[in-house]
Amino acid sequence: MRRKAASSRALAAALGLGSLLLASAAHADDLQQFELGKTRFDTGQYDEAATRFADMLNPAHAPCDAMPSGVTGGCRLTDPALIERARTLHAASLVALKRETEADAQIETILRQNPGFTPDPAVFPDEVIDRFTVVRARLRGELEAAAAKKAEEERQRRLKSQRSKQDEQRWIQALIKAASEERVVVKNSRWIGAIPFGVGQFQNGDKRLGWVFAVGEAALGATSIATAEVFAYYSRVDPRAISSESREALAQNQQTAAFINRLAFGLWAAMTVTGVVQAQIAFVPETVTVRQRPVPERPKRSALQIAPTFAVGSGIGLGVVGRF
Repeated sequence: MRRKAASSRALAAALGLGSLLLASAAHADDLQQFELGKTRFDTGQYDEAATRFADMLNPAHAPCDAMPSGVTGGCRLTDPALIERARTLHAASLVALKRETEADAQIETILRQNPGFTPDPAVFPDEVIDRFTVVRARLRGELEAAAAKKAEEERQRRLKSQRSKQDEQRWIQALIKAASEERVVVKNSRWIGAIPFGVGQFQNGDKRLGWVFAVGEAALGATSIATAEVFAYYSRVDPRAISSESREALAQNQQTAAFINRLAFGLWAAMTVTGVVQAQIAFVPETVTVRQRPVPERPKRSALQIAPTFAVGSGIGLGVVGRF
């Protein structure tokens, strides 16, 4: 296992070193061509410097990093930073040669690509600084419009990125909600709906009506049973053992108990039938309930760990290995 890990680290270091060497090689010829032109400019050979910079800025030429080693001209730069520096020196060479129109064309290209660019006064003479000032003033409207367009594009990009993040956040929340909820479907029965005391209403999910039938039927049923017991009690009394006035009161009480019993039983029967019929009419075939279930916490991102690597083989290599 340790040998495998060591091999992986060595491979990562080799790849990192190879990338660095390739990146350096890709720009080595660019820098060489630029330095050849800059040397002419520094020594006052402005005509030759202008010619060299025009060659290395010519889009029709092949890239310098694709040319054979040792080529000293006839190729174009690809490094953006070197291109901007070469164009600046090209414009300065043209200013020195009094070729202002050509110099202005180069300065316009520089300012359109980098509106905030200003040549270093410590490096370039006042004539070059002045040409940049004149051209910048002439292009002010265009540069301001370009800056406004770029700012608007950047604003739209931020808005798009923000909307994308919001959409992703809503999507994650929807996933969490879907994962945290479980739908439970219960099939209802019409036989259960035929049970009195609000059972059918409770099965249909109408709890308020279920309680109305449950309490109403229970109260009427209890009243019917109680009055039946009262009537039975009065019936067991021997009329011959009491006075005539008591016999009249007994008869009255029996009639009252019998009336209340019949009324309570009739209302109970009517309410029971009504409850069963209502439960069948409003029958709900199935009931869906949502049950919550725990969702694992979102894992925390581990800190980025970066370590340098050093390898010695046919050459010396440096690299970087990262672990997340």
